[in-house]
Amino acid sequence: MNARAVLLSAALALFAASASASPPSRGVAADPGPSTHADGFILLSPGSQTVTMSGSMDDVRRAKSLRADSEGLLYVRQGGSAYVIRDAATLRRAQALFEPQRALGAQQSELGSRQAALGQQQAQLGAQQARLGLRQVSSSPHDAEVLGRQQDDLGRQQNALGQQQNALGRQQNALGREQERLGRIADEQLHTLTGEAIRSGLAQRVE
Repeated sequence: MNARAVLLSAALALFAASASASPPSRGVAADPGPSTHADGFILLSPGSQTVTMSGSMDDVRRAKSLRADSEGLLYVRQGGSAYVIRDAATLRRAQALFEPQRALGAQQSELGSRQAALGQQQAQLGAQQARLGLRQVSSSPHDAEVLGRQQDDLGRQQNALGQQQNALGRQQNALGREQERLGRIADEQLHTLTGEAIRSGLAQRVE
């Protein structure tokens, strides 16, 4: 392997490491996906800053402005109108709709941590490859041959780590597709739940 190829390999390894998954924002659940019914909703968990949402940051600010202390609250924009639901039983049902996604999100976070750890290993190997490459440029033919064998060994390690990254990436993709499926189900169920709350008078219309 010549020095130019070595340096390119190291650069690619460092790029792969920087692209590793990062952990999700604390206290904010992932958007469950495009809504097929409600224009948007913000679900605030009681006693915490956790937010489950499908909408805009303006919706989040609006929901929080309607919140008293740290109460649980469901803010919904639907059919051109906005509503707030504070009924405890309705909020518990709403929270339960998203539990499968939260559990799946924990799996995605764990996979992301493993990807990040592999990325760090790839970066370390890439740095070693870069240093060897610089030494090869000015080394004697004999030393260059020895360094070349070391480069080949590092390359095999990089390939092995890359295969592990690919496997984890496929798992992440599968979990992402399942998140989308669960999001569609939760959206349908939330639409039904909020409709019931509006018809029964449990939802307060807000301007």
